Amino acid sequence: MTDNLLEVIHEVSREKGLDEETITKVVADSMVQAAQRKLPYLTVEGRIHPKTGKIELFHYKEVVEVVEDPHNEVSLLEAHEMDSEAAVGDEVEYQVSDREIDRIARSARQFMFANVKDAERDMVVDTFEKRIGEIITGTVLRTEANGRVALNFMNRTEAYLYWREQIPGERYNYGDHVKVYLMDVNNNPQRASQLSISRTHPGVLIKLFEMEVPEVYDGIVNIIHATRESGKRAKISVVSTDDDIDPVGACVGIRGSRVQTIVNELNGERVDIVRWAEDIETYARNALAPAEIESMTINEEKREIKVQVEPGQLSLAIGRQGVNVRLASKLTGYKIDVGSSEPDRLSIEEQLDIGLEKIRLQREQEAAEEAGVAEVETTTEAEAAETPEAADAGATTEANIAAEDEAPETEAVETPEAETSEEVATTEANTTAEDEAPEAEAVETPEAETSEEVATTEANTTAEDEAPEAETAEIPEASAENNVVPAVKSAPTLEQEPMVEDADEDATQADAPEQTPSA
Repeated sequence: MTDNLLEVIHEVSREKGLDEETITKVVADSMVQAAQRKLPYLTVEGRIHPKTGKIELFHYKEVVEVVEDPHNEVSLLEAHEMDSEAAVGDEVEYQVSDREIDRIARSARQFMFANVKDAERDMVVDTFEKRIGEIITGTVLRTEANGRVALNFMNRTEAYLYWREQIPGERYNYGDHVKVYLMDVNNNPQRASQLSISRTHPGVLIKLFEMEVPEVYDGIVNIIHATRESGKRAKISVVSTDDDIDPVGACVGIRGSRVQTIVNELNGERVDIVRWAEDIETYARNALAPAEIESMTINEEKREIKVQVEPGQLSLAIGRQGVNVRLASKLTGYKIDVGSSEPDRLSIEEQLDIGLEKIRLQREQEAAEEAGVAEVETTTEAEAAETPEAADAGATTEANIAAEDEAPETEAVETPEAETSEEVATTEANTTAEDEAPEAEAVETPEAETSEEVATTEANTTAEDEAPEAETAEIPEASAENNVVPAVKSAPTLEQEPMVEDADEDATQADAPEQTPSA
């Protein structure tokens, strides 16, 4: 082993990325550990000659006057044989034989592998510890069954990107270059990965803006807060130290070129850039954009904000699955409760139920209105039948108009025949008025009715004095002339006598069934 030890050290150094001095120390320490196992009663030390590559193991014994532990003590006389100037209390070096070294070297292999790994861990710590909080780029080696992705950094360090630290929807192929955020570096041999890396950490967003926006890198635009729900949405609040530079516009870039580069790097994750404000109300309004806020109530003690928006702005304020209001709460540090100034819209099922109920009520109302109209018409007809005076008045109006057109001078000397004809015509007009329109009552002519009633009264008086018998005989003639069939009342039986009414009604109603049209 000692013959080609230098060649082995050189090869391991090249393969592991460690310097030869470190590997040499690792080999020497491995030999000492193996010697301690073989010679537990000795305190062994080792070294490798830098030119020859020879391994030397040695241990020390203390010079004493009386030897009690022969493995670690030597008498003064024996010490003088090795060193003439040795004195009591000094330490004398003893070499381990080459034969013993060969035996130890065969068992030192496992210690050597372990020590090389420890050296690698130390190197990783020294290299990456100063880069915590930065973005580092790794190359995809493989994707394992449990979802974690193995990345290689600097061609010598391997780290795992676990599924919880991956952006949802991303796919990683062999050889892809992936930018990750370095969260921590550890030297724990029990952990599979020394580097804690993430693509969902808010620091990824901040560092990407520093890389893409020169104003952020130079410190002209400062990022105050950043929060995100990976794969969905992210928010950052920015402020400018230069009044001439718009922080939001600087981060967005011309036509959104700067922020679009970041969105593409984050697999399409939407990024909102919020203008930071010292006033919490203004800051909260900016954080809830693009929703427009109607009113806001802030509780400083409980760090709560109650926001009222219009119903049309409620979905914008809350965001899909509540992501907008959650990010705004994290950004401001206040619990934000968003409500609508009006009741929330009903669900589709509730709207359908209400619509069907309205249709049902409308149909019932229409049916009730139709039934009411029919009832009114029936009532009008019944009232018209029960009040012949009103019907007579309407019909008399038509008769009066006809009489005035024909012979207005003869009304005062009207004969019984004319009276009978006028009454029959009145009966016909009454029947027509009842069938056609009760509105005829409204157009009744009071003057004509009064004239007709006066004329009728005079004619009746004259007819009673002169010839009461002729009145009955002349009725059929008037009926025949006007082609009117008089109303027929049931004839009285032998046991029942007909009721005797006024003379005028007997002349027109009781005798009417017996009349015979004259030739």
